[in-house]
Amino acid sequence: MQSLLSRLSEMLARKSRAQRALLVYLRLSDDDHGESLECEELFRLEDEVMVALEGAGAGEFDGNEIGGGYFTLYMYGSSAAQMWDAVAPVLVRSSAPVGSYVIQRFGGPGAEENRIQIGTPARQI
Repeated sequence: MQSLLSRLSEMLARKSRAQRALLVYLRLSDDDHGESLECEELFRLEDEVMVALEGAGAGEFDGNEIGGGYFTLYMYGSSAAQMWDAVAPVLVRSSAPVGSYVIQRFGGPGAEENRIQIGTPARQI
């Protein structure tokens, strides 16, 4: 039987590995909550991101937040780079709006971060 100390050690190690984050900030059409049609489209994108992330075994999707002009997706796992590799093709295909970006965080809050611009210029019709 595993000792309490050993189980606690394992739990802390798992938590430490899972502190890596991939945060996707998708710019909305206004500085608040965006338009309902645009949010519907972003919920579909969110589903695609979840499938890519979890299908690759690269991390766990933790939800979204809408407000302040962004539709934000939260993902956590043992490698920010692996999470990015898993979801980048989905995000690139989506033609994210100008001002959208990704933060790769390489540890818990306050750890080193890398910012990746993913927004593309608006298309002319």
